[in-house]
Amino acid sequence: MKKIIGNNYFFWFAAIIVSGYVLIVFVKSPGINGYERAMFPEMIYGSAWKPFVYRTLLPSAVRVTAEILPEQVHNTLAEKVRSGELAVIVLKKLEWESEFITEYIVAVIYMWLFLIGFVYAFRKLLIEVYNSPDWFTNSVSFAALLALPPMFQYYSYIYDFPTLFLFTLGLFFLKKQKWNYFLLLFFISCFNKETTILLTLIFAIHFYKSDNVNRKFYYQLITAQLLIFISIKILLYILFLDNPGGFVEFHLLDRNYLIFNGYSLITFVVWLIIIIATFSKWKVKPKFLKDALWIALPLVIFTLFLGFLDELRDYYEVFPIVLLLVTYNIAHIFGIELKQD
Repeated sequence: MKKIIGNNYFFWFAAIIVSGYVLIVFVKSPGINGYERAMFPEMIYGSAWKPFVYRTLLPSAVRVTAEILPEQVHNTLAEKVRSGELAVIVLKKLEWESEFITEYIVAVIYMWLFLIGFVYAFRKLLIEVYNSPDWFTNSVSFAALLALPPMFQYYSYIYDFPTLFLFTLGLFFLKKQKWNYFLLLFFISCFNKETTILLTLIFAIHFYKSDNVNRKFYYQLITAQLLIFISIKILLYILFLDNPGGFVEFHLLDRNYLIFNGYSLITFVVWLIIIIATFSKWKVKPKFLKDALWIALPLVIFTLFLGFLDELRDYYEVFPIVLLLVTYNIAHIFGIELKQD
C-alpha cells in the first residue's frame, strides 16, 4: 500500500480527480455567486463593491480569456445551455446566469488549476521543511486537499484558491530564499488579495537575525515588498475609485456576536486537538514554521473586526503552516522520524 501511495503518478492522478470533487463542492455549497456585494458577473467586469473588487487577479484573467475566445465559442455554449434541460437545472442550482456561461466555465477551469497548484506548492513546501518518505509526503499533501471542504462556509469567492496557491508557494520561495521568484510572486499576489503582506511579516520575523541574509539586503527586501504592496494598492484604489463600498468592511458586531451562542462538543474537541498538536513538541519543530505561525495573530484580529471570526476561509494563509506543524505529530504517531532540512 505504501508503494502505491508513494508512486507520484498515482498521487497526481488521484489529486487531480479529487481536486475536481473539491471544486464541485466549492462552487455548489456555498457557491461563488451568493454575496450581493461580490456577485460573480460584477467581480469579473469590475463593478463589484470594494474591497472585493480589489481582488482582481482571477477576475481579470477570466475577463481577458473570455474576450479573446472566438464568438462561435460563446454562441455554442449559450445554445447548449438554452437547449439542454440538465444544463438549465444545473445553472439554476448554482445560481449562475446563462449569459455569463463562458465566464463561469473559464473561471472554474482556472480555479481547478489553482487548486491543483496549491497541492503542488504544499507538497514542495513539505519536502523543503521535512525529509520524509514519499508515501507520507503524498498522504499529507492529499490530506491538505481533503481538509478544504469543511472550510467552505457562508460564502466562497473566486479568489480563494488563488490565495491558497500563491501564499503557499510564497512560503516555499521564502524557505528556499529564491528572492527573484518570491518578489515576482509577491507582485502578482498583491492583485489577488491584500493578505499577501503577511508574507512580508514572515520574512521580517524569520530572517531578522539570519546569517544567510545580511542586514542591508534584509532591509532592501522589506522595502521592496512594501513599495510593491503600496503601489499596487494605490493603483487599485484609483482604478475602482467610483465603485461602492469602502477600503474595508467592518463586521465586528453584525455577525461575530453569534460566537456567544456556544459551540458543539465536536467543534471543541477538534479545535483542542489542532491546538495541542500545533504546539506540542514545539522545541523540535522547524523554526521557519514556528516563525510563520505569527501571522495567525493578525489574521485573527483582522477577522474579528473585518470578517466573521468563525469563517474558516479567512485563515487560508495560515492553513498550510498549521497543517505542517501538526504533520510532525502525525509522523511521530506512525513512528516516522522527520528529518528537518
